Amino acid sequence: MGTAVLIRIEVGVLSNDKRSSLGAVLGTGRVGTLTRVALTVLVFLLLLPSHALAAAVARDTSATLVETLPLPTTLVGPESVAFDKFGDGPYSGVSDGRILRWDGADKGWTTYSHAPGYNVAKCMAPKLHPAELTESKCGRPLGLRFHNTSGNLYIADAYKGLMRVGPRGGEATVLATEADGVPFKFTNGVDVNQVTGEVYFTDSSTRFQRSQHERVTATGDSTGRLMKYDPTTGYLDVLQSGMTYPNGLALSADRSHLVVALTGPCKLVRHWIEGPKAGTSEPFAELPGYPESRTT
Repeated sequence: MGTAVLIRIEVGVLSNDKRSSLGAVLGTGRVGTLTRVALTVLVFLLLLPSHALAAAVARDTSATLVETLPLPTTLVGPESVAFDKFGDGPYSGVSDGRILRWDGADKGWTTYSHAPGYNVAKCMAPKLHPAELTESKCGRPLGLRFHNTSGNLYIADAYKGLMRVGPRGGEATVLATEADGVPFKFTNGVDVNQVTGEVYFTDSSTRFQRSQHERVTATGDSTGRLMKYDPTTGYLDVLQSGMTYPNGLALSADRSHLVVALTGPCKLVRHWIEGPKAGTSEPFAELPGYPESRTT
């Protein structure tokens, strides 16, 4: 298996108004006094060493704009990244169940959060010990998204379900592990309505866990679900069921619809949550490869 790294690409010096606009697009709120906005690209590729991976991504990018953020030696598999409302980060979930935060070159990666019951000795698996053997107990954070007003980070953990941790980090709280009496098997993507605070997330399958993700694609499993969680009432609503490998998702800028990645079918679908088409889905794009995380 290859090495996973994060590659940060600085996209240039921006004026104040453009910084604010880009911050909104990235879902990070205001960018503050930064003179450069760092666009972090998650890279996970099998069979290539990290230097070849970086070269592949940066082939057409000026070397002065690229910075690699190597993970600690025994960790692999960053799934998605998030930035808080101050533009700090990135934050990323990794293979031993923790969520890490990049605190700059001097401090590097530090632990920001973990699931309830996390045990350092048992969960920080040795390099030769497959993470799949421990992740069902330690957690496997996949989708991440901050709610900027509260500072809460919402986490779609493949095994623990939908979780939330406060702005100071620490142990996360499990919010939901089932919907309509059917347990989550593979909680995956998450996004947050920054106005209402409502949380949208996916469960990729009700039959297979993350460690069996290849089976989801191979069998054409269509038991995935798209759901909404209301943090004010704690109410959970299944927006759509019978989906084929729903993965990452992103809420549109006008909050009228969600775009959901269907990994197995290599498609994006649009699910309407406002307007005359509310509650319906339609094709959005056909893709040449397997989509995963989606961000706006």
